Amino acid sequence: MKKALSPAEATERLEILCARSEQCSADIRRKLYNWGIGSSQSQRIIERLEQDRYIDDSRFAKAYVRDKYRFSAWGRIKITAGLIAKRIPRHIIDEALLEIDSRTYALTAFKAIRSKLRTLPPDMPRYDIRARLMRFALSRGYESSLSLRIIDSQRLWQE
Repeated sequence: MKKALSPAEATERLEILCARSEQCSADIRRKLYNWGIGSSQSQRIIERLEQDRYIDDSRFAKAYVRDKYRFSAWGRIKITAGLIAKRIPRHIIDEALLEIDSRTYALTAFKAIRSKLRTLPPDMPRYDIRARLMRFALSRGYESSLSLRIIDSQRLWQE
């Protein structure tokens, strides 16, 4: 069994971790629990890290939105679900999602769906292709109305 960390050691490790990458308070709380730090001591450590600006849930949410949107091509629904799982408050999530430009969002969704279309066999019935594209778009977290508009657009089907 691992030796429990002292609060000072835990704080030092967390400062290093937070200096390397954005972290949310829920992840830090989970780490402290796994390290055997009690809840009252954890709360003091988290408050100190927030005061020293090592942790900022708003900054974390904005970075999360940027990364998942740009690099993973996730839609708003999947990004929101990820932030909710990280226990980020809804008002912070809504503020972070405002960073996504609607035009580039639709273009990203279009490119992702077109990319999926190219992987499907050309002799497959059109209704099966549409169903697969819709499932793909929804699994990526794109809204059903946007996904349908893209799938029904003539531009998608032209090469």
